[in-house]
Amino acid sequence: MKYIILTTLLLLAGCTSWQNPSLDMSVNRSERFAADRAQCRERAQKQTNAAPDNDLPQRTYSQDQDLSTKESKAFQRCMSAKGWIKK
Repeated sequence: MKYIILTTLLLLAGCTSWQNPSLDMSVNRSERFAADRAQCRERAQKQTNAAPDNDLPQRTYSQDQDLSTKESKAFQRCMSAKGWIKK
């Protein structure tokens, strides 16, 4: 039973993608996505101070998870602001 649940979760997790319905058809969507994703990742790391550094041994697991969650939310807000929708 747990293999069925695990397989279902993996399939559902792999079905999401970013789409931008507001982009013009003349724009290369994959290039625009790559540029926006890189910019949003950098912005999210700067906002949350999550850029890799040498303080890993000083942070606890829960602090590291909180930081990762904040970075993920900042990334999603940035992508949404640029018109990308997660479907």
